[in-house]
Amino acid sequence: MQVHSSNDVSSPDDDKPAPPVLHQALAGLGWGLLTCLLCFAILFLTKWLLPPEYWGAHTGLAKFKREMSLPLLVFWVVIYSPILETFLGQLLPLEILKRLGAGRQLSIFLGAILWGIVHFISGGLLHAIVALGSGAMFSFVYLRYREPGVAAAYTTTAFARACNNIAILVAVFYGLDA
Repeated sequence: MQVHSSNDVSSPDDDKPAPPVLHQALAGLGWGLLTCLLCFAILFLTKWLLPPEYWGAHTGLAKFKREMSLPLLVFWVVIYSPILETFLGQLLPLEILKRLGAGRQLSIFLGAILWGIVHFISGGLLHAIVALGSGAMFSFVYLRYREPGVAAAYTTTAFARACNNIAILVAVFYGLDA
């Protein structure tokens, strides 16, 4: 058994080194943009299939754009939200499921369902359906990068969330209302 320092966040039985930050940032960028495309595809398909009376409250970024100053909105979307949402939406539930022995597919499914429920409560059915897609993607990303340690999974997923949020924010500023 190898001795680890107190600031090492990897578990003692992990043999692989954590990926460098640049690799995590680039992976987060790719996964974030892919998640954004998936969410817009789900959004457009759902709006096409579901009558407007079932969509629910309008709580997308366009609402926050109207209610916040630009610097506060950027801080919220790029820094605060990815850190908090990754902790509450992936790290906490997926680590609990891992300790309970849940498999990868079940963890992704339950992570998506949890994320969808939270967004249903705050925004209605349309928001929840789109959140199912992003919840599944972010759960997948977290588990994909979990092997080297919690820190690698958390930072890559938080980068992915930040990139996804930036892409959605840019789309909203150009008139594509999410």
